[in-house]
Amino acid sequence: RPLFQALQALAEDNAAFFQRSGTESGRRFAAAFAALREHGRRLEPALRHFARLYHRFDLDEATPGNGYRSLAQTARCCLAHAVHKS
Repeated sequence: RPLFQALQALAEDNAAFFQRSGTESGRRFAAAFAALREHGRRLEPALRHFARLYHRFDLDEATPGNGYRSLAQTARCCLAHAVHKS
């Protein structure tokens, strides 16, 4: 949850900042940050759902790995990168 909260706050701040610039590139950046904010809002419930279920698909109790877990981890890495770049 903190990663999504950080992404939402940064995306809103950056969208507002670039919107005030009044330039075409500023409007494009503002639109990109608004889209990033929306993607984050939609992705959070999906990842929460995966987190409740992916343990069912592990190879065994000692091997916590499967495609769902990998997908969730990849999404978290992308989110962390987006937060860092924002």
